[in-house]
Amino acid sequence: MYTRRDIFFGRPPLVEEDGDLLSSESGAAAIEYGLIASLIAIVLAASVTRLGKRQRRNYNCVKRAMRGKNASKFCKKRGA
Repeated sequence: MYTRRDIFFGRPPLVEEDGDLLSSESGAAAIEYGLIASLIAIVLAASVTRLGKRQRRNYNCVKRAMRGKNASKFCKKRGA
């Protein structure tokens, strides 16, 4: 719930009175959420990269087949 003070002067900071963000509970939770978000981003980047490489192989297989080259040998060898 917002008070008049929050509306006119903004919300109070999320740090403790001593100003130490690392020792406060909210600071620790923020750091944990940041670590979780970074791990999720790393996993997503790795999976998108892998999917992109596989998609490129599939595209090359179709391209070779449309050009009349020996695509079946190429596709089976690459696992597409």
